[in-house]
Amino acid sequence: MKKFQAYFYEAGKLFEFRVKLAGIDPKGEVMDRIKNALNTYEVETIGKVKRLPIQEHRDFSRAGPVEVYQFDVAVRYPTITEQIRQLIIQRAMISGENVCVYTKSQMEQEELNVAEEAKGSVLEQQELTAESGQDLVGEKRLTSFLKELETTKHNIEGTEKADGKTTNELPQGTESPMGSTKVAKPEPKSAAR
Repeated sequence: MKKFQAYFYEAGKLFEFRVKLAGIDPKGEVMDRIKNALNTYEVETIGKVKRLPIQEHRDFSRAGPVEVYQFDVAVRYPTITEQIRQLIIQRAMISGENVCVYTKSQMEQEELNVAEEAKGSVLEQQELTAESGQDLVGEKRLTSFLKELETTKHNIEGTEKADGKTTNELPQGTESPMGSTKVAKPEPKSAAR
């Protein structure tokens, strides 16, 4: 049996989440729908909406470079990230591809991991070592960067010609699908045998 202190602690505990929305600015009616959906778990607070820069986000890899909005939510009832995500999808009518939910502690740990990864690798790149700062950001670097972009080949999906045939090029049948083959009728068997 739990002690009274355990019940008292659980009664005051808040469950904090970070919600990310890709390409959907949660203002006005959209934020009202989200608040109403999350009231299932008794919303305590909803933080200020932060706009992240347009870039390719790990959470929305299919969307490509997209603007992401994030905000923190604290609810009173215990729940998990997938339940919060499903509430936003179903009750706030936001596409599932545009919603990502993390616990706040999970998101903070993820941000620390990304920062640690970036520390070592970015400074080791040869491109960032130069005699002077102007070699990295000056006119000389700009012209070499533009030439580098021109020589890079970009593959755009759907532009190459496919080798397959379309349905119009396939051979057409000469027989009618209705009535061109005779179906043998089954002979009824007697139940007396």
